[in-house]
Amino acid sequence: MKNARALSLRGLSKSYLAGQNAVDSIDLEIQPGEFVSFLGPSGSGKTTTLMMIAGFSKPSSGEIAIGGRKIDSVEPYDRNIGMVFQNYALFPHMSVADNVGFPLRMRQVPKAQAAKRIADALAMVGLADFSGRKPAELSGGQQQRVALARALVFEPDVVLLDEPLGALDKALREQMQIELKRIHRELGVTMVYVTHDQGEAMAMSDRIAVFNRGRIEQIGSPAEVYARPQTRFVASFIGDSNLIEGVIGRGGSVDLPGFGSIAVGRGDLTPGTPVDVLLRPETIRLSKEERSPEDICFTVDEIVNYGDSFLVIGKSAGQELRARVPGLDMPALARGERCVMRWSKERVHIVPR
Repeated sequence: MKNARALSLRGLSKSYLAGQNAVDSIDLEIQPGEFVSFLGPSGSGKTTTLMMIAGFSKPSSGEIAIGGRKIDSVEPYDRNIGMVFQNYALFPHMSVADNVGFPLRMRQVPKAQAAKRIADALAMVGLADFSGRKPAELSGGQQQRVALARALVFEPDVVLLDEPLGALDKALREQMQIELKRIHRELGVTMVYVTHDQGEAMAMSDRIAVFNRGRIEQIGSPAEVYARPQTRFVASFIGDSNLIEGVIGRGGSVDLPGFGSIAVGRGDLTPGTPVDVLLRPETIRLSKEERSPEDICFTVDEIVNYGDSFLVIGKSAGQELRARVPGLDMPALARGERCVMRWSKERVHIVPR
C-alpha cells in the first residue's frame, strides 16, 4: 500500500483515577508497513493504547504521530485509520458491498471509483461473489473478512485490529491468521494487532510489544521475546517456561542450588548477582539411560499426551519442571518413575531479577 505510514508513540499515558495509570509513559516507534502485535493479559493496557491511537480515548499525556503528523487532537474520522473490531460492527441492513463502501461514501469518493475499490477489496478477501448478501447470511469468518475489507478499502495509513479473531473457532482463527499475513504482505500497510493470544502474535507479527501493568516490558521479534526475554514476566508469559533461581558465579557461570554450576558465558554480570535461569520445556531431554555423576535425576509426576508431543511434569532437586518431548522421542515412562534429565547449555537464557 503506497501510503503506509510510520506510527510513533511518545510518553503516552492514560489515567482513569488519580495516581493510577492504565497506560504509563509508553514510547514506541512502528515503521511503515510493519505488523506489530500488542500482547498481554487483560488489564495490561494494550487495548487502551489502541483506543488512544484510534482517537476513541483521549491520552492524559504524551503524543501520537502518524507519518510525522501529530494526531492527538484530530478527530477519529480524520485520522485515516482503518479499524477492525472483534464483533465485526457491520450494518445489518446493508449489503456486503454497501458495508465495505461505507467509508468511501463518507469521504465522497466518486461512484465509479468507489465501485472499483469495493470490488478490489472484496476480491482481496475472497468475497467477490458475496457483494449482494447481508451480514446475517454470512458465517463468522466471512463477516470478519467484510470488516477487514471495509478497513482497507479507503487506503488507510494504519490499520488497527482489536482482537479480531477472538469470536472464531480454532480452525477459522488459523485460516484468518494466514489470510491476514497474506494481505499484509501484498499491501504493505502498517498494522497494529491487539491480542492476548500469544500463538496469534507469534504467528503473524514482525515484532511483538509485550504489555504488563500499563507498560511495555519488551518489544522484539517473536524469536527474540521467546528465546531471549528481558524480564521474568515476559519469560513466564510467552510460551511454557521453567524458571530456576540461581546466582551468578565466577567465569561466566550460574550456580543453581541442587543442579550445580552451569557455564553460560555471561561475563557481564557481577558474581553474586541473583538471576533466574530460563529453560524452555522443549530444551529438556529425558532418558532412561544409566545415570552418570553429572546427570540430573527427574521424577515423573504427570504425562500429558498431545499426539505429536508429550508434556512431562515432574520434579528435580525439589523443583517442579516441565519437559516437552517429541512423540517419536518419548521414552517409556510412567508416573512415579525416575529418569535422567539433560538440557543443552547453549539454550539456557539468563533473566536478570
